[in-house]
Amino acid sequence: MSALSALAPLATVADVQARTDEALSTEQQARVAVLIADASAIIRHDVPNMPEPPPDTAVGVVCTAVLRALASPADGNASETVGGHSRTAAHAGGGLYLTDDELDRLRPPVPPPRAAFSIWTVR
Repeated sequence: MSALSALAPLATVADVQARTDEALSTEQQARVAVLIADASAIIRHDVPNMPEPPPDTAVGVVCTAVLRALASPADGNASETVGGHSRTAAHAGGGLYLTDDELDRLRPPVPPPRAAFSIWTVR
């Protein structure tokens, strides 16, 4: 077991359920648990300097990624049409992914510059 997988997930199935009006079936709850673990591992890989404990934004970021993955067509299609209704995935890869903005919400803030500076004068 790697060090990353030994860490606790950054959200729970209950956190995801709290962010949707649709009741998750037992099968969906099992899939959500796997997606949470995957999203947590992706975050820890892509944001290795994330503070511990994780920032308050971590739960929301994980839940957003998981709900987005649940909304993706299960067969991996980028688009689908049923009758007069069509839907196109916003991300070409579909499935579980995190946006740059979401990852930025997990990174530590950049400290202000603390270096000396020079002022040039004109004579």
